[in-house]
Amino acid sequence: MAALLDPARNDRISRGASPHRSRHDRPEIQIQSPPDKATADALHQRLREAGQTATQEELVEFLLSIHNDAGALIAGCKGELCFGAAHISELWVDAALRGQGTGRRLLMQAEDHACSEGCTRIHIETRAEGARRLYEACGYRVFGQLPRYKGEDTLYYLEKSLT
Repeated sequence: MAALLDPARNDRISRGASPHRSRHDRPEIQIQSPPDKATADALHQRLREAGQTATQEELVEFLLSIHNDAGALIAGCKGELCFGAAHISELWVDAALRGQGTGRRLLMQAEDHACSEGCTRIHIETRAEGARRLYEACGYRVFGQLPRYKGEDTLYYLEKSLT
């Protein structure tokens, strides 16, 4: 059921509402930001029971990091392995190291790790043009995009087969 804000009346009106139920007969939808942990955990549990989300045993997180001689983080990659696929959720390289192959090394190591864990594909998303070009140069292909995701930036979804 879609609801629209009527700016002239400054209230909510329903589009496609059932003629047999008033809006007062339905449970209220609550918005939580930030979400209540107990409610979020309960939602996740219901999805797990329905087989719609990974269990803790099925989701394996990994982290790759590079530190300088002083121990400071200068590059890293974080991701998850699940259902035969790898997802890189974060990849960062210090500006002083960009263009020197560090990002490529991290991607290759993440791919090797995913393969060793039985993954057959890997995916990542970015809105940085330089990162998109790097991923494409490493064999990733764009399979989706959201124009104007943040300002004028486009969010690109990329994937690569590991077989």
